[in-house]
Amino acid sequence: MCEITLRAECGDFLTLRILHRSSPGCTDYWDGNWVQVDVIVSAGRFRGEVPGLLRTDELAAFAESLTELQSLRGRAKLETMEDWLSIHAEGDGRGHLRFRCRICDQPGIGNTLDCTLVTDQTFTRSTVTQLAQAVQAFPIVGQL
Repeated sequence: MCEITLRAECGDFLTLRILHRSSPGCTDYWDGNWVQVDVIVSAGRFRGEVPGLLRTDELAAFAESLTELQSLRGRAKLETMEDWLSIHAEGDGRGHLRFRCRICDQPGIGNTLDCTLVTDQTFTRSTVTQLAQAVQAFPIVGQL
């Protein structure tokens, strides 16, 4: 299990708790890269937990783009194939970052929570480290 937490300055957070591969032992790119995730969110007065699946290649791409965002200007994003979770990060070039997050409890038909987590580079350093650890723990398998 790995946890990746986006922390806002005000105490709000969004945590991705990666539990396990959905098809352990599968080495096929399309089937072997799904992981079971719980998203735990605390944003303003909203609190919740939503289970879902995301792909290790989506996680790796987010890790790479968020690492590049440490230059403080630019964008990073995580978008799941099933469109149940999206995180769009944007840096203003002065150390501040804004994460716009959308979580859906049932892809395509469910309820959604849209929230924004405002933070700065001191909070995102640990997130980048956690993402790198998650990518190492759940590497992409197979070939596209």
